[in-house]
This record gives sequence, C-alpha cells and structure tokens, in this order.
Amino acid sequence: MRQIKSTLMAGTAIALFATAAPGAAVAQGGENAAPLDTIVVTARKREENIQKTPIALTAFSQATLEDRQIFNVNEIAQYVPNLQASYAAGGSTAGSSFSIRGIGQADFITTTDPGVGTYLDGVYLARVMGAALELADIERIEVLRGPQGTLFGRNTIGGAVSVVTAKPSGEFGLKGELTAGNHGRFQGRAILDAPLVEDVLAAKIAVYGKTSNGYGEDVEPLGGAGHLGADDDIAGRIQLRFTPRDGVEFNLSGDYSRRRGTQAPQGRVFYDPTTAVGMLFDDGGANDVIGVNGDVNSDDLNMIAVDTPMIDDLDVYGVSLTSDFDLGAAALKLVTSYRGLDSQSGQDFDGGNDPILNQFIDSEQWQFSQEMQLTGAALDGDLEWLLGGYFFTEDGRFDTDATITGTQVLVLTNNKTDSYAGFAQGTYHLTDRFAVTGGLRYTSETKKIDIDTTFGGFPLVTDGIDQKTFDALTAKGSLEFQATDDLLLYASISQGFRSGGYNGRPFSPTDLAPFDAERSLSYEGGVKSDLADGRLRLNLAGFFNKYDDVQLTATTMDSMGNFIVITDNAGKINLYGFEAEMQAAPTDALRLFAQLGYTDTDNLKPKTGFIIGANTLPLASEWTAGGGLEYTVPLGGAYEATFGADASYRSSFYPQFNNSPIAQEDGYTLFNARLALRPTGGNWSLTFWGKNLTDEVYRSFGQDGQGGGTPAVVAIFAPTREYGVTLGFDF
Repeated sequence: MRQIKSTLMAGTAIALFATAAPGAAVAQGGENAAPLDTIVVTARKREENIQKTPIALTAFSQATLEDRQIFNVNEIAQYVPNLQASYAAGGSTAGSSFSIRGIGQADFITTTDPGVGTYLDGVYLARVMGAALELADIERIEVLRGPQGTLFGRNTIGGAVSVVTAKPSGEFGLKGELTAGNHGRFQGRAILDAPLVEDVLAAKIAVYGKTSNGYGEDVEPLGGAGHLGADDDIAGRIQLRFTPRDGVEFNLSGDYSRRRGTQAPQGRVFYDPTTAVGMLFDDGGANDVIGVNGDVNSDDLNMIAVDTPMIDDLDVYGVSLTSDFDLGAAALKLVTSYRGLDSQSGQDFDGGNDPILNQFIDSEQWQFSQEMQLTGAALDGDLEWLLGGYFFTEDGRFDTDATITGTQVLVLTNNKTDSYAGFAQGTYHLTDRFAVTGGLRYTSETKKIDIDTTFGGFPLVTDGIDQKTFDALTAKGSLEFQATDDLLLYASISQGFRSGGYNGRPFSPTDLAPFDAERSLSYEGGVKSDLADGRLRLNLAGFFNKYDDVQLTATTMDSMGNFIVITDNAGKINLYGFEAEMQAAPTDALRLFAQLGYTDTDNLKPKTGFIIGANTLPLASEWTAGGGLEYTVPLGGAYEATFGADASYRSSFYPQFNNSPIAQEDGYTLFNARLALRPTGGNWSLTFWGKNLTDEVYRSFGQDGQGGGTPAVVAIFAPTREYGVTLGFDF
C-alpha cells in the first residue's frame, strides 16, 4: 500500500508540473483546438469567470458531477485539495462535516457551529445534520478555501461550500436517472422543466428516491440485528421563476427531504481490558471489528455487534425566495429563507454489545435568514462596489437520553442564536490589468442557552440559563494582476471569525461556561493560468493562516472527574501549505485532471490550563492528492463510449484532538472507474461505475474515549466498495 501511495503522489506531481513545461505533449491551437470548459461562479457575490476570480476555489459543473457519478456532496472531497469530508460525529450518513486547510467541526450538536459554511442557493445551512445533500439537479458546486469572513460571514473561518441548484429554463424538458447497485441499492431521480406563461412564469420539479441495505451488519439481537449504513430516502424540490417585467425576477424554491435509515457501521477498534473500566468492554470477541485485547480486525463490517438500535432518521425542509431588481444605477438582491430539521438517532458510544454507554438523541432546529445585497459601479466602471446586510435567527433543541453502565443520564438542551451583520466591498481597477479590493464586515451574535442535566434522576445542572454576545469587525484586502488574458496573479489578506458558544453536554455548572470566539488572519497568494490555447489549465495557491482561540472538540474529563465531550478554545495555531490543480485536453477525446494539497497543522500552542496536550488538528490530513482521466471514442459512428478513472489519496489524520496513535486513521487511496455508452448526440446514456474498487476499509470519523478515562476507541467506517449501473435520459 505504501508503494501505491508513493506512486500516486509522484504521478500527481508529474501531472501537475511536468505538463506545464514548454515541451509538454499538448495539442496545438488553431481551428481544431478544444479549450477547457470555463465555469461562471459567484464567489464574490457577482457572476465571473472562475479563472478571473482572485480566490482559491474549485468548482464542479453539472456535467462533471454527472460524468463522475457524484451522488452526494461529500464525494467532492476526492477531487479538491485540502478538503476533507466526514460523517457527523455520531455516525449519521445524513450529516456532512467539512474541513478545509485543517479547520472544521464534526460535532453535530446544535450549540456548536461548523468551521466551514455550507450554502444552498445562497442560504446558509447552520447545522451539520442534513448538510449531506443528495445531488439531484445541481447546476454547480463551488468550494472556497480559506476564510470568507467579509462576503459570506458567519462560520466560514475555514472556507465555504456553495451548492447551486439548476433554475427553471422556461423551456420544456424532462431528464432523469435510474440506478441499481450492490448493497441492494436502487435510486432514481426525475426533473421536469416546464414553461407556464411564456417569458413570464416557469416551473421546475425535481424528485429523488433511494433505498439501500447499507454496507455493514449488526449481529447483536439487542441492537436490532440489521443493516448498518442503510437508507430509505425521498426528496423533492419545486421551483418557480417569475419575471413580470424586464429587470425584475423572483425565484421561489421549496424543498423537502425524508430519510429513514441506520447509522454508519461502527465498532471498537481498541480497548484496554487490564483496567477496571476496560474489563466491562470484554465481550469475548463477539465483535470482529473489536478484536480481543487490542488485536484489531476491521476487515469485516458484517460482524459488528452493537446493542443499541442504530436508527438514523431525518426530515429536512425549507423555502427560499430570491428577488432581483435592476434599479438602473444599481442592482438589488434579496434572499429570504426559512429552514428546519427534525432528527432522531441512536448511538452506541462504547462500540460493542455491552450496556456501557448508549444514547438516543432527539433534536429539532429552525432558522430564518434575510440577506440584502446592493451592487453597482462608479467612476466610469472602474469601481465595482457592494453593500449588504444580513440577519439570521435560529432556535434549536437537542435532547439526549443516555445510559452509562445502567444509569440514565438526561441532557435537555435549548438554544437560540440571533446574528446581525453589515458588509461592504469594493474593487477599484487602477488599470485595465491591475485592481485592488477592500472589504469590511461587522457581525454581532447573541447566543442563549437553557440546559437541564440529571444523572440517575439526581439533578446535576438545573436551569442552566445563560447568554452572551460576540462581536467582530473583519476585513479583507487583495491585489490582482491580469498579466495576460490567460494569466492572473493575486495576493490577499483577510480576517475570519467564528463566534463562541456553550457546551451542550454539561455534567456540572462549571461545564456550562462559554468558550470564546475564534479569530483568524489569513495570507494567500496564487496564480491562475490557461495555457496552450486553452488546452492546459494550471492553478496554484499558497497560504499562511494564523488562528487565535481555535475551537476544538474532544472527549475528556472535567474538573470534577466527569466523562464529557467538550468544546473549548485550545490556543493558537499557524497553518501553512499550498494547493495545485491541473486540467488538460491533450486531444479532443482525452481529458486529464489532477490536484495536490499540503497543510501543516501540527504546531498548536496550547493555552495555559488547556486540559488536552496535543498539537495536531483533527480531521486534517497533511497531504491530499488525486488525478484521473476521461477518454471518449466513437463506436461505429452512431455511438460513443467514454471511459473515466480516477484515484485520490489522503494521508493519515486524527479523528479527535486527543491525538491518540491508536485512534489515528492511516492514509488511504481510493480508486474509481466508469464506462458510459451513448448514441452520438443522443438523449440517453448507460453508465457502468465502481467506487472504492479495491474495497479499502477506512474510518470516516472516530470517538476517542481515552482522554475521558474510558479505555476504548470507537471507529465510524466509510463506505466499502460500491458498483452499479445507471440509465440516464434527457429529452
């Protein structure tokens, strides 16, 4: 495996840098040149060519998502440098936790905010749960790396993932897919696009459904003895596009998703039976994932024995209205949204068939947001400006009913957040090729909490009511130089902010103390280039980020000796690294792509009294790499076939800040391939695909209980090998 990793890293480096050499074998220009596709993005709240945008970002078009058979937003991490995606901490496959350049947050409790913001059509999704979006009828996905505190605001201190749905076109269309695969997988989607009133009102309806048996088995009757990682999902979206007159447009969207499934396979990969608590974990080897006395066997996910029903049920719904007005000298955009979710999950934190630490969680969340953007130009177009305001309010409920060695623990949490922000940004073009950008954002967030905790009926925390306000002024400045029409150089400095909050799992009043806001200062420089008449694209970025009061979550002991999962300010850390991305079209039939990322995250300077001594951020791989190809050949003139293959590598990482060597996930390599058949210029396709073809068994996340005095490490496993066939149509 080490040889495979080394070969992949070396191959990626060669693909990234050697192809840019003057003698690279790239087709010459002229009438036969086939430039690479260019995606229009809105990373700066206005439409612009991705290659003209002075930000480190990766974008996926609808065609790319469909060609690579990317079904879920988490899968894009295989194609983006320095991006990691994992399940939510409890193991829910409906949760999506992103980490960019080492900054993220896997905890799914409603009192903890993510470090990477997820957006759906410009609407911020506040919770990790429900963010694992199934990608039905998506126009594009943008991944912005680094703090985005000026234009995007709250909780984008690590970056942002923006998902944009395809809007009604005003023309009739019908497209869809049917998929069958292993693990009992059946899924389908259909999209109907229809004009209702010509040039005035158009509608689009998208529906999605999926069922699968999952990729693991619970053999313990007490846990229900059934499939793990299974899902039974339905989802739908209705959109209306109303253009009553020139310069006025309304886009109304409503969506609903329903999931009934089970948690991802999880089991104990280590325990110490020599300790008093550890003796409780010895089940005589009934669970192959557990092993005996630390002898780990994690190759068979069909022999997991957990004694808690691992349900994973989720309902997510939302409605949004985007209103655009052309005011002549300026343009006004209003984004109004209401969203909610309802989640129930069962979790076995001891990872085995022992009644040591099991819990059931019932949570709800509601949010309303209103954003205003006013954009325009002045000074004969040399100055592009933007003014905006933002309001966000959220109510959450997170109730935990746990059993610790037979004793019931109840934690009833209610929280509320109110956030206000005003922002401005301007870009001044000093010359046709040189521009300077400056921006400011002021944010004020008030967080309220009300918690009650009982242990065996005895009150530990009663009327734990508190509130605190966090304020921040963040700024950004950048320089961009368009050296040629195909070469952009840029440098920027920006600040980021993630508000503080409260620990939602207190065992004593002291555990309820708030943690402070996290702040960042980021330096970034990069180059974006299109070479060889548009057949070769090479983008490079380097960064140095300073974080103060970085927020981390870990399993530990509180001052009274209680086992707790706590979020705290760990101290200061400097992160630095680089990213490189390449796309090439050596011939009209062949497409190549590769990416390479490096992040150094092992220099944390813990604050005085911080209770966990470690210095590497969780969910942060030092190296990420990948590459692939797509090759299309004609089949007798009437048909064509496209073969695609790719590989991605991620170096080792720690699931939590305990940094235990036992909990560390080794680096792994994933291989995917697909073969699509279609009539030339036709409206249907048949695709055979496979993912994780080598059947790599690896952890998406883990619970490290050693810091809390529980001598066990529980791993949450990612999907094993998947394969299937997809029939697509587009009329």
